[in-house]
Amino acid sequence: MKKIISIFFSTAFLFQSCENKTDKKTDKFVLKKDSISIKKNEIINHSSKEDFKYRLKVEKIDSTQYHSEKEKVKYRQDEIKKITDFQTAKKMLKNIVFFNENDQNGEVQAVLKIRFRNGKEKVYTNDYDYSYFVAYYPTEDILLTEGGHTTDISFNLKNGNETEITGNPDYIETSPSKLFRLNGHFGGQECSSYFIQKKSENEYEKIIQLDEEFEKQTKTWLCIMGDSFWDSDTILFFTLVDSYGKDGKNLGFYKIKIIEK
Repeated sequence: MKKIISIFFSTAFLFQSCENKTDKKTDKFVLKKDSISIKKNEIINHSSKEDFKYRLKVEKIDSTQYHSEKEKVKYRQDEIKKITDFQTAKKMLKNIVFFNENDQNGEVQAVLKIRFRNGKEKVYTNDYDYSYFVAYYPTEDILLTEGGHTTDISFNLKNGNETEITGNPDYIETSPSKLFRLNGHFGGQECSSYFIQKKSENEYEKIIQLDEEFEKQTKTWLCIMGDSFWDSDTILFFTLVDSYGKDGKNLGFYKIKIIEK
């Protein structure tokens, strides 16, 4: 999800982003208080037939209720297998993903071409568009790569869907029956984008842009989600924090209910 940054601050921010390489799952990056004024731009909307069947009810709760509910939950999702070794992933993706084997200009592991399993093909001819291998998730058949400013760029190798509706599997939190799941991705600036998916046959479809709905109901920007868990197939709890990693300060506790219209 793209963000609009005022012209006055854009140059300084981009310089800072280049200097501080962000690790979404560690505490290497801290969201500065004065950056909350950055406004969101138009969300790229990939609608599916399920999009208009569901709505969200967002409720802010206190820490006591949050931790009490978490203690009751016994469900833990299965670990999603993740291949981070490039040579192993390259062998698994032979004739599917074609990487740059030339280390000239430091572009080794860049994605040059993808032949998706449904027959679609994507070819990169401009090195400004290159993204670089991060991980392959075989059970999801998702390739995660990284673009400029550590942007998440992902590909569903089954159907050709990309980041906005494929997400980063490291964000996935699945409901007990696996009917719904939380997903998201990092956009290369200060915040992540979060959405809800619903299982349809053997694939997950994006049905709700969570951060957009959250802001509509709370007038608060869902920039960085901290801890999260599902209480049931339709109830998700999570914390809003001010930075990535374990040292993030809690800004609030929330309960999300998915309601079928």
